[in-house]
Amino acid sequence: LLEQLYGRLAARVLSAFHHTLQLGPREQARNASCPAGGRPADRRFRPPTNLRSVSPWAYRISYDPARYPRYLPEAYCLCRGCLTGLFGEEDVRFRSAPVYMPTVVLRRTPACAGGRSVYTEAYVTIPVGCTCVPEPEKDADSINSSIDKPGAKLLLGPNDAPAGP
Repeated sequence: LLEQLYGRLAARVLSAFHHTLQLGPREQARNASCPAGGRPADRRFRPPTNLRSVSPWAYRISYDPARYPRYLPEAYCLCRGCLTGLFGEEDVRFRSAPVYMPTVVLRRTPACAGGRSVYTEAYVTIPVGCTCVPEPEKDADSINSSIDKPGAKLLLGPNDAPAGP
């Protein structure tokens, strides 16, 4: 019964992601690439949101036979940087970072009850997309180093000073 319920759910989830699914990790390294520097000339063609993002991502399917659902779509970033240039060029001053979400799955345990497998709830964190974040500075010494960064000082007026301790 559990397999039937989750099997139908998994089929619906996978069909929702079919347009963005990529191949497995080996094939992905050869075939997936950062779509930098280009927008389709044909305006009738509208790629899915994950490919129009400044931090584009695709999905691959994670399989675990001891987990329900057995198949989970997981996002991975297509670019190291972000596509923030005027013509969609990759800017490595920023980086594409995965966005994670906690999810509940069922894990099969070695125990049996009445001839059936026993499952326990488990929380897993899965990547659901990517976002663009500033590349961390290597010389950040303080806990809140944003005040020391040039970009943060632009927010202050000429007569303003950062608040003291």
